[in-house]
Amino acid sequence: MITIETKRLTLRLLTHQDANMILALLNEPAFLKNIGDKAVRDLQSAKHYIDTGPLTQLSQYGFCLLCVVQKSSNRAIGLCGLIKRDGIKHPEIGYALLEEFHGKGLAYEAAESVISSIEKSAKLSTIQAICHPKNSRSIALLAKLKFMQIKLIALPEQDEKVLLFERKI
Repeated sequence: MITIETKRLTLRLLTHQDANMILALLNEPAFLKNIGDKAVRDLQSAKHYIDTGPLTQLSQYGFCLLCVVQKSSNRAIGLCGLIKRDGIKHPEIGYALLEEFHGKGLAYEAAESVISSIEKSAKLSTIQAICHPKNSRSIALLAKLKFMQIKLIALPEQDEKVLLFERKI
């Protein structure tokens, strides 16, 4: 079982019990604008997303997006972890929190804990990230996490170009 602990957060594998959070997160305006529409409209499709997204990535690659849980409330508040995506050479760090938890340093805390876990495992030498060019908050977070902006790229089957970032481990 994959679990990462920080001062304020626990990152753990997603379960079907997280479907309500997934449904809410994937339909928030900021998620839809900056990440995209994952076509999750009900609890059944949220469970399907968990099964065919993070849990499938875990079985195929040994890593995935994890559920971010706020320790003080024991509430699932978002996602953070590694993703393997077509069109990206190295594993990509991804993160998204429910909007009410933005601006509290929690995305940084979660992402830094994932990067620290990668460094300790010594299994990867490079991780990447992508970001919508107008998502200034995410661009600032990636800079704080010591990612370097590489270039603007087009991902397979997507209309808009995204910024590609990279960090050596």
